[in-house]
Amino acid sequence: MNRAIRIGLIAEGEAELGASIPYIKPEDGGKVIERDREGALHTIIRREINNLGLPDCDFVQRHPSISESRVFKRRVGHSILDIKYLAQVIIAWKPEEVDMILIVVDADDKLQQRQIDLERALNKIRDNHLDVNEQKISDRSAGGLAIKNFEMWLLADTQTVSRILGLELEPLENLEELDGGKGILENAIAQSTYLYENSSNQRPLQIRWKLAFEIDLAILKNRCPNGYATFAQHLIAATTVVANSIVGT
Repeated sequence: MNRAIRIGLIAEGEAELGASIPYIKPEDGGKVIERDREGALHTIIRREINNLGLPDCDFVQRHPSISESRVFKRRVGHSILDIKYLAQVIIAWKPEEVDMILIVVDADDKLQQRQIDLERALNKIRDNHLDVNEQKISDRSAGGLAIKNFEMWLLADTQTVSRILGLELEPLENLEELDGGKGILENAIAQSTYLYENSSNQRPLQIRWKLAFEIDLAILKNRCPNGYATFAQHLIAATTVVANSIVGT
């Protein structure tokens, strides 16, 4: 394969997407996101792809909808699952801009409903992801459900989190049934002196990014089997299809 896989990633907000969200210029739609503006979820996905033996991937910014263009702000939260919104976002990406489309959302305390919503969203993505001949692409997309939220994925490797933050965190059991993941991580970051010299509101995002680089993905799969391990499986399947299709391009 002679070039990086181009990925359109849709997720809930800054915890996952870092500085690339939510404020963005309309003219940046369809462009590759600069590495220093990526977030924790970008990093975890890239690590999984690199583990397949593929060299790299690029993440591509969403084109704004009409309403987003007025406020220079991307939609965040579980409202990204809105069917009409997704259709606008997906159809706006040109075939040459993205090879693969991913969507990741938090289950929160609505697991069953989020599962239904995510499956509906994936169907809408596949209906609107078109190739150069305007034919539907059904095998180059994947969805992920963070149970109960993305912070649980970052907390799964407690030993690494403790080492980086310089804190002794209590072991967390049954992560996919545990409430308060966001609060647990936020409290740990607040107590930590790691990157303490950075007093800006970017510090929590930078710490999440660091955790994404360092946590053991095998441990993450083992401790979040229904959420992360399932997402990783679907990600790998879609990535393999894409990689085989762009060999030599």
